[in-house]
Formats: sequence, structure tokens, C-alpha cells
Amino acid sequence: MATRVKRLFHALAGDSASALLQAYETAAREREVAHDADVAMLAGLLSVAYPALRAQILSRPADVVAIAKGKLRIARDLRAYRRLAASFIGDLGDLDAVRRGLRLFVAREKLRIAARELLEHEGGDIDTTAREISDLAQVCIEIAVAEALSWAETRFGTPRAANGERCAFTVLGMGKLGGRELNCGSDVDLIPFYETDEGAVMRDGAEVDQTLHEHFMRVTQRFTATLEDVTEDGACWRVDLRLRPEGSRGPLVNALAAAERYYETWGRTWERAALLRARPIGGDLAFGEHLLDALSPFVWRKVVDPKIAREMTELVMRGRVELSSEPERDLKLGPGGIREAEFFVQSLQLIWGARSLRSVTRIRSRP
Repeated sequence: MATRVKRLFHALAGDSASALLQAYETAAREREVAHDADVAMLAGLLSVAYPALRAQILSRPADVVAIAKGKLRIARDLRAYRRLAASFIGDLGDLDAVRRGLRLFVAREKLRIAARELLEHEGGDIDTTAREISDLAQVCIEIAVAEALSWAETRFGTPRAANGERCAFTVLGMGKLGGRELNCGSDVDLIPFYETDEGAVMRDGAEVDQTLHEHFMRVTQRFTATLEDVTEDGACWRVDLRLRPEGSRGPLVNALAAAERYYETWGRTWERAALLRARPIGGDLAFGEHLLDALSPFVWRKVVDPKIAREMTELVMRGRVELSSEPERDLKLGPGGIREAEFFVQSLQLIWGARSLRSVTRIRSRP
């Protein structure tokens, strides 16, 4: 690996090679970070290949040392990320430690994934890279949700359904996150749901003056802030909650019954398409699967609707007109772009998915 790093570094850096090496060595020395020439070379390569990461490399030179000492050729899965994240965050009862730990964890792992993409042969191909980034995001969301639920219960009480059981809460991952196709620049599309409005928040055997909806709204606000608030350590991920029922005009979180009523009455084709890639990624995952089963009749219709293709085409064209300033040069919204390809595959899924095999991964779903 050292030979490839050296060759790539000098090919990309050119005349700036010495300055890049000197910048890292100075930063490491100021922070008393022990390193060798191979580490400095890797830092230089990452700096020139990914300029956006240069500030992190110089402010936290120990990250490069940790990456160089790790097993770069081995991709990490959810289990590995959960184990590693635990070493960064410590006790869920310390919010500041959780938030700072998550930011440092995400930054280091994104740097490691970037380094893997530069490796030869066994490095990160596009599917592996997208899967690693998606799993990294999922673990961060799991932890942020767990902290928010723990905090809310400690501060306000235990949410109970009318039958006395704990009221479940889940977060669905949508879009690229749901399909495990996330990239480093993506935000995370999330929709939170809770089990029921029938019940109460209980403390010491008595009802608290707070509805279940208010309780889970506070949970949602807290875990969202944990993920996207920016500090000197950066942020974990930008969060987009606009795919929820009624979008930005609707409540942050909905009960299952309210969601079912909304989709049955007002649900639009694009919302069916959005739910194609939904999967539970935080909170009570079993409840999340139950919720998706309950919404399945809305998404997967038994009767083929010939209007689907036309409606999806109209969505593509409207998005191009409203959101793109240069559609001919727009990789995402322009003709033949990412959005057009996605909507084409989604149309086929909506037409045939009720009677064929299904996949939340867009690339695997293509014809």
C-alpha cells in the first residue's frame, strides 16, 4: 500500500508535495502526534485527493495515524461500527459527550472510507463505499435516537400505550439511506413515527401533563439536533424530515393510525415512490417493520395504474423547471440525470412490485 500511496501522492500533488507534507508534519508535531513517513505521505495524499478533508487532517492529525494503523482493506459493517462507536461516546447520560463523540467518530470514519477508495483492487468500489457510509449513518442515528428516548423518559416519564405497554417509536430511513446508497455529501432523509395516541406518559404511577405526541415530538427534536447541530468538531449529518406526512407543514412525528389515515386519504404518487426505499433504522425496529407492513397496501397496489408513468414523468419535468437553473448541465435534474433514472426505476417498481420481487436498493432494482 505504501508504494501506491507514494506514487499517487506525487502524481497528484506535483510541486505542492513538499508543502503538503510539511503542513501535516507541523500539525502533528504541535499536537505531539507520533507518526512516520508513510503516515505523512497518506495525509498528503488525502489532502490533495480530497481538499474538503484538509482542515480535518491538519486539526486532528491523529486521525490519519489511526487510519494508517487500521485494517484499511476490510470494509466495516453495522456490527463493527456499533462496537467502534461505543468507544467514542461512552455513557448515553452525558449529552455533550455523546454529541462530540459522534462527530469525531463520523469524521474519522469518513476519512477512513475516503482512504479506502484510493486503494488498489481491494479498496472501496462504489457499492461498498455507499454501503459503508449508509451503515455509518445508521449507527449514528441509532445512538442519537437511543439518547433522545433515554433523556425523555428520565426527564418526563415513560410513554405507555392504553394497554400499559411501552409506546414504541421508530425512525424510517428514506431515499439513499434507505437503499444503502448514501454518499458523503448526502443528507439523511428520515421519517419518525410512534405507535399510538391512545395512552399517556407515566411517572411514579401517575399520568404526566404531556401527550404521547408531545413526548415524541421532543424526542424527534432532540435526536435531530444531535445529528445536525454544527460545532467546532463539525456535525454528524444534515437531516431532512420533509418526506413525512404533509411535509414541512405537518407535525414532526405521527402516530401509526394518523399516518395510515393520511396516506389512504391524501397520499400522492411521489409519496408511494418515497416509501419504496423506506426501512427502519432507529428506535424500535420491530415496530418499524410492522408500520411498513401496515402501509404496504398504499405502496403496493394490486391493480396496475396506467397513470403512474405519466405522473412520475410530470414530477421529473416539474422538478427540472422549478429547481434547476441549468438543466442541460445538471447531473441530478437534467435530461438523463440521476433523478430521471430514479423515477424510471420507481415507476417500474410501483407498477410491478405488488407481484414481483422487491428491493430497497435502486441499483439492484434496475431492469
